Amino acid sequence: MTQQTLLPGFEPEPELTDRIFFAVLPDAGAIARINTLTAELKAAHGMRGRAIADARLHATLCNLGDFPGMPDSLVARAGKAAALVADATAPFAVSFDTAQTFINRSRNRPFVLTGGDGVSGLGSLYKSLAMALLKAGLPGNPPNYTPHLTLLYDDVTAPPQAAGPVEWTVRELVLVHSHIGQNLPYTALCRWSLQG
Repeated sequence: MTQQTLLPGFEPEPELTDRIFFAVLPDAGAIARINTLTAELKAAHGMRGRAIADARLHATLCNLGDFPGMPDSLVARAGKAAALVADATAPFAVSFDTAQTFINRSRNRPFVLTGGDGVSGLGSLYKSLAMALLKAGLPGNPPNYTPHLTLLYDDVTAPPQAAGPVEWTVRELVLVHSHIGQNLPYTALCRWSLQG
């Protein structure tokens, strides 16, 4: 087997190993309800995808990106922005009451819980956090945000339908570290209690 010679200035891109994002996590009661609901919906639609593990259930807020290693200075700046948002945000109820497939180009599409007015608090938290990150020099979160919680991935497509509801009180904001391409649990890098 021949080894390819690298030309100066043309080094391979480093492997992206670390994804960093903000999320809210369901409590134990909501996780139990999610598991029951996932099993029911999976059976109703003939889905074969594996349910998301309890330790990985979350509703993503803002994504900081994928990196070749831990971006410590970025995490520190993001943490300062998150602390300001958490201090100004009161705990709030969230209620996911709709299940649907998000259509994308992949065959293995996310089957998710969404909601109407019951997830508006997540939309408000997203806007506040995205603005605080932008002020901290961390842009990149789109203006459009659909609060959702992924149940599983499958090639079966299901239209929006009433489901649940799955409810809990959001009491904290979490900065999450995902190990890309590894089947490891998420690591909570930091948590901020909502204080507003």
